[in-house]
Amino acid sequence: MVQTRIDFLREELNKYSYNYYVLDNPLISDFEYDKLYKELEELERQNPLLITPDSPTQRVGGISTGFQEVKHKYRLYSLDNTYSYDELRKWYEKITNEFGDNVELVCELKIDGLAIALAYKNGSFIHGATRGNGIIGEEITQNLRTIKAIPLKLFEDADVEVRGEIYMPKTSFEKLNEENLMRGEKPFANPRNAAAGSLRQLDSSITAKRDLSMFTYTPIIERAKKQPKTHWDGIQYVKELGFKVNPNIRLVNNIEGAIEYCKEWETKRFDLDYATDGVVIKVNNIAYQNELGFTSRAPKWATAFKFPPEEISTTLKDIELGIGKTGAVTPVAVLEPVNLAGSVVSRASLHNFDEIRRLDVRIGDRVLIKKAAEIIPKVIKVCDSSEHDNLPIYQIQGNCPSCGEPIREVEGEVNLYCLNPKCPAILRAKLEYWVSKEAMDIDSVGPSVIEKLYNLGLVKAPIDFYKLSVEDFLKLDLVKEKSANNMYNAIQESKKKPLSKFITALSIRNVGKETAELLVNELPTLEDFKEVNIERLAEIDGIGEKIARNIYDFFHNEHNLEMLEEFKTLGFDFSSTPTQKTDELSGKTFVLTGTLQSMTRDEASDIIKSKGGKTSSSVSKKTSFVIAGENAGSKLDKALTLGVTILNEDEFKKMAGIE
Repeated sequence: MVQTRIDFLREELNKYSYNYYVLDNPLISDFEYDKLYKELEELERQNPLLITPDSPTQRVGGISTGFQEVKHKYRLYSLDNTYSYDELRKWYEKITNEFGDNVELVCELKIDGLAIALAYKNGSFIHGATRGNGIIGEEITQNLRTIKAIPLKLFEDADVEVRGEIYMPKTSFEKLNEENLMRGEKPFANPRNAAAGSLRQLDSSITAKRDLSMFTYTPIIERAKKQPKTHWDGIQYVKELGFKVNPNIRLVNNIEGAIEYCKEWETKRFDLDYATDGVVIKVNNIAYQNELGFTSRAPKWATAFKFPPEEISTTLKDIELGIGKTGAVTPVAVLEPVNLAGSVVSRASLHNFDEIRRLDVRIGDRVLIKKAAEIIPKVIKVCDSSEHDNLPIYQIQGNCPSCGEPIREVEGEVNLYCLNPKCPAILRAKLEYWVSKEAMDIDSVGPSVIEKLYNLGLVKAPIDFYKLSVEDFLKLDLVKEKSANNMYNAIQESKKKPLSKFITALSIRNVGKETAELLVNELPTLEDFKEVNIERLAEIDGIGEKIARNIYDFFHNEHNLEMLEEFKTLGFDFSSTPTQKTDELSGKTFVLTGTLQSMTRDEASDIIKSKGGKTSSSVSKKTSFVIAGENAGSKLDKALTLGVTILNEDEFKKMAGIE
């Protein structure tokens, strides 16, 4: 019966989505999920009267004419903030005066996102709204339906309303901003703004394309199998119902336990893939909450402890120009040193010259810098000051600071470029990129060694690395025979790297590691790169016409072709063919750490990818397994903390079927 099959498919797909997007524990491969989804989609197309709002197919977007105001059934209060541990103790003292010592508390990371309220009737999602002023918000149900961490159907036919925080992961935020900058569009200031902007799209299909998620933090149980008596139990219950709950929530016995939690996360928060600016501390006992009640704006039974600011103002002393491996000119702010998020910052990104114009940044300005979702801080705005208008407007330097050649625009590019192929800054940047982990991964040859080799005239282009002798390394200051041999051998070993690594290392404009891997999957030998036309390149998924032109031009440049032939004579083998892919490890993400005995980490990574798995450079909750060799470091420690499964080399080989 069609209805029975549709019901089965919906139940299965909802279960798989819950495990993937809420528990970070995929049960089936993307291929298998898509197969079931398409079957449901086709059955609903043939039987439109059987479509229900909670079907997984109804997460697709549509166009809205605007957002309607809606009055919240239950008011969304604000939180009072505390900024010191003494303030926390004073808040707790008022509570213990009412209920005695050691009142239990629940500590939750304060997610820097957008507060929402979701309502469910008989287990089905019926509507959702922004916080607004706490009494009236905007109804954005259509957009919320596109967020896969929000269940459309609960695991129980309950009537509940939950409050949560919509957020955008830092990695997704960076990717979105990179795409905006490449299109010449204004970047978002921070992940919170990106999440808010994504949620308020009139076209919800745009929201669907943004990587948004949600943590649930306050349940209001109207009708259900359970009626929890504590906040902690309420959170565990909504998790059972299918909501995503922050895994770092903690129940503590008293305020000292809460303070310990705050201290722990003040630095650990930077390892998270979402922004958090504090800790919310709540009285656990719901009867106590009801007795304590509310002020006119906030609950008396909860408070927010705010971490030290991730934004701070300082003086812009100068703007320097950095030259990258492709000749792209990047403006860098030189700052009066200031302590920000636990480190001293003296330089910050300005992205490009369009960003300087947009912000109207001038040397001598007081500027606000931020380090919320990036390792490298960035300038986000000019602080209001009476001096700003008297400072000279920044003028783009007309010549490359390294070689003196004119800086030029390139059609379709936001950046300006130095187009001199012999520019010393470009040559050094290419050398440093060649040995980087992303490219040929020659870890024993660092920037200081490259600088010395360059200054001695021993290395001007990457190919020169392979013409060096051990004696050449001994010419460098402080380099002894053992180090010279290590560097020489590491360079020679790199000749065996996969073709994708070599293509990455060539520094073709817009061709990084991921793009190189896409290309090699379709073009398995170097000869294929020389023979392919632009049309075929542009057809490859993820390439496009612009990148295709860059690749074609590189492999039809006479100088480059001569260089590639020379690489061949030096012992590089470009005749390898792609490994036949299987799906044994499909849907699994691996992180490699330490030294493996029977293979290199690159070889292990290639095995994983050939069997449908993925590799990552960092451990997170989404990591399926960490493969730990000898002398495994901090990645192993983090995996143990997060409860990620650890595999030794033999266990990995058995899983991959290569014993």
